[in-house]
Amino acid sequence: MTTRSKLRAPRKLLLLLGSFFALATYAQDETQAPPSADAKPSILNPEDIFSEERKLLRRLTTGDYPFRRGIHKEDITIKSKQVRLGSGDRISLVWGSPKKAKLAPAIFVIDVESTALRNRPTRGFFQRRANRRLEKEREASYLLSSPFGSNLLGHGFVVAYAVAKDLNTLRAARTDDWVDMFDQIRDLKIVDESSFFLMSTKEYANLSVYLASTYSFSGFILEEPHYMLFSRQTHHEVIQDSEYLTTDQIWRRTDPSRRELYHKIFSNIYSPIMIIRAEDSPAYEFNEKTLIDSLRASNTSFETITLARTPRNLEVLGQEGVLNIEPQVNYNPNSVSTWLEGMINYLKLNSDTMPIELQKRSFYF
Repeated sequence: MTTRSKLRAPRKLLLLLGSFFALATYAQDETQAPPSADAKPSILNPEDIFSEERKLLRRLTTGDYPFRRGIHKEDITIKSKQVRLGSGDRISLVWGSPKKAKLAPAIFVIDVESTALRNRPTRGFFQRRANRRLEKEREASYLLSSPFGSNLLGHGFVVAYAVAKDLNTLRAARTDDWVDMFDQIRDLKIVDESSFFLMSTKEYANLSVYLASTYSFSGFILEEPHYMLFSRQTHHEVIQDSEYLTTDQIWRRTDPSRRELYHKIFSNIYSPIMIIRAEDSPAYEFNEKTLIDSLRASNTSFETITLARTPRNLEVLGQEGVLNIEPQVNYNPNSVSTWLEGMINYLKLNSDTMPIELQKRSFYF
């Protein structure tokens, strides 16, 4: 039998909770206007969910230079072929081209993200047949997922690059291997051989600068490195103190022989150069007093695009400024858009053949 004393505590608790909800309802009613007689019930519109995120995605994918450009598959042709390197390793040479163009300018891109995208995780062991089909799709993902690949292709350029199963295999490519790949792209029927460009991100600055000095390009786009070119040492302390050092002091504290090498190699680059710079780069002052100073001293034709923020961040870097695994790449959309706008205008200005922009496919969110 339940006694009155046992019911007293729960009853007090219920009364207390009831008073709380009554006060909360009264306070809410006091701050809101009473509903009109013809008021209709509120219906949640799914389009309003995450509206700010949706607006951001639309802005990044529908502007003049979107973060990722949509392309209709019937407007492009994507091909790849196996290339045997002098080392015996095999890599894939991939290129995408506007299907209806009879002649188009071309750009060979050396970007660590092309291999990173190619090596994304795939399906399991028991779906090997599907994996073989997906291999070609992964090789082409740079053309469709990267802001650089998708925008260059979407603006009517032939876009080529090399990918491998890992970065070590790609590093095995020597000068002759790269020259052979350049020639293969340049000899394509659709490519205007007098409008053939090289673009490199900062991770491959050493390689691309040397290649630009040994091969004839119509133009060379380089993201300035965060390290000293042609050196095995990082010189982190000198780079950090560059703001307070003169050009001569920087060379004395690093390697004076590199100054002569900078001058020698850049003097052999006869194509116009575009340098992509970022004001928040840790090596901005260092490059101003080494790279930019060497370009001026060697009378090399160059121009710069200066961004407020670094356009890309890589999550994993090896020691000595060298990538040791395929990185995850994070982009700053505003900086990438500025880079793309300046680069595409530069490419058009230096091309003998004007590219024909493809119809843009909209993304739906």
